Amino acid sequence: MTHDQEPEVVAVWHTASAVGRHFEELLADGTVYAWTEPPLGEPTTPARTTPTTTPSATAPPSHARSA
Repeated sequence: MTHDQEPEVVAVWHTASAVGRHFEELLADGTVYAWTEPPLGEPTTPARTTPTTTPSATAPPSHARSA
């Protein structure tokens, strides 16, 4: 293998459960790559739980009366 070639994958492990899928690859040079993916059909990023905008500090309260 020359320096510009990628090492050969010699073994792959895969497990799946309700919380996601876990993968591991063993390369010929002894390196192991591992990663986890969400369950099928689930988004890859968490849902946004914070608002994208905040009320302006200068806006009058909605219950304020005008004179």
